[in-house]
Amino acid sequence: MRLMAGLAESVLWIILCVAMLPAQVLITGENGGKGSQAVMVSANVIQPEDFGTLANAWVQYAYGLTDRLDAFASYGNITVFGRSQSYAAIGSNIGLLRRSSAGLDVALYNNASIPFNHRQQASDVLLSSALIASRPVKVMGRTLTLYGGVSRQTPIGRAPDPHFTPLSAVHTGIAGVAVSLGKVTLYLEFNPAGIQQSGGIGVLYAIRPPAPPADEKTPAAPALDASAEKRSFR
Repeated sequence: MRLMAGLAESVLWIILCVAMLPAQVLITGENGGKGSQAVMVSANVIQPEDFGTLANAWVQYAYGLTDRLDAFASYGNITVFGRSQSYAAIGSNIGLLRRSSAGLDVALYNNASIPFNHRQQASDVLLSSALIASRPVKVMGRTLTLYGGVSRQTPIGRAPDPHFTPLSAVHTGIAGVAVSLGKVTLYLEFNPAGIQQSGGIGVLYAIRPPAPPADEKTPAAPALDASAEKRSFR
């Protein structure tokens, strides 16, 4: 227990140290659960210093493969300087720690995107990885999940005329909140920094909520032993 508590404190310390760096992942450290399905629609704005404003919008489908592994498939569009690029992506969110034992939900998020057009102005593949920690709190009867962490974007394949992806690996931080509204969850992120301002919003709709854990399911009626069955028919 001391080891788990110490690891949770270390993750929280990392988050506090980098909370002013910019990024958007729009996901918490809690998994959706086995068999869960959800769709998210998101819009993001990124304002790098001495560069134009990038607008990034995408739609994502998520499926819970296990209690600790969610898989994603998404399609998006990013626009800058009047040029628009479409891309597809696949990803996953792997649960590492749970708040029942560590005090925080912690997950490792991974995503790989591939451009469809303007390929000379983007890397062949853009890999995004993030370590995310979160914890839900109750505010006026509503559940809010505060989340944050660190991320890395790694371009693979050099772009001759880069506009849509970075030239080299970029390390950022994450800070956001998710507001539960029943089957709908609203995600908000704003990430100020000295060289960049960025913000994002996402709306997630749960198509199929996760199945309840085994200990929460209604137990089957116990079978009667032979003597009890005989007594019931006397």
